[in-house]
Amino acid sequence: MHIDGWTILLQAVNFLILVWLLHRFLYRPVLAVIAERQAATERVRTEAEAARQATEAASRSLEDQRATLPAERDRLIAAARAEAEAERAALLDRARTEADHALEEARARLAEERAQALGALQRHAADLGTRLATRLLRDAPARSLTLPLLEEACAAVEALDASQRHALADGAGSAPVPVRLAAAGPLSDEDAAHARDRLAAAFDRPVALELTEDPSLIAGVELHFAHSVVRRSWKQTLAEAKEEMTRHDSARTDADPVA
Repeated sequence: MHIDGWTILLQAVNFLILVWLLHRFLYRPVLAVIAERQAATERVRTEAEAARQATEAASRSLEDQRATLPAERDRLIAAARAEAEAERAALLDRARTEADHALEEARARLAEERAQALGALQRHAADLGTRLATRLLRDAPARSLTLPLLEEACAAVEALDASQRHALADGAGSAPVPVRLAAAGPLSDEDAAHARDRLAAAFDRPVALELTEDPSLIAGVELHFAHSVVRRSWKQTLAEAKEEMTRHDSARTDADPVA
């Protein structure tokens, strides 16, 4: 068997060229593809690991939330109950306040209406009593009622001090003091003269007495001076009694409020 050196050399050169070509055009791209695949695989693995960790974290968070959910639910329920209880208490207080206010208004209105009704009844009773007393007094003998009141009127003038009598006389000096004597009925000359004499003695000067009749006095007299009037009549007495009765009943009503 004969081995040709050139043939071996040429085959060796061809083999080297083939190796260079394979390395240049096949091996490097394959290595690049393999490296790229490895990088993609590593990237996918990293992303999968991150996703797994995120999933585990989310799972742990859900577990924690699930564990705290009953406590949070109880807290929310307790808070809602407390808020509802506070609102109910506020509503009750407001309703109680409004009810008390309405009750006070009703009591005040009732007291006012009662006072008005009592006042009207009292005025009616006083008017009725006054009319009844007026009728009875008018049916009584006029002189027996008028003379005592005339005496009282004269005594009232006599009881005044000098300065007060001087004021009644209106500084008339020595001139007669003008006096108008109004009586419920006619006075006799004797009764008029008696009254004139008493007044003249009180003023220490003559008195010009003018007699008039005033049936509205019911019984009694009025002595009219220049700027003053001395009244002693049943008209005045009944008016004062009516006023006193009304004032007394009003004071009693004010002292007896509606419960």
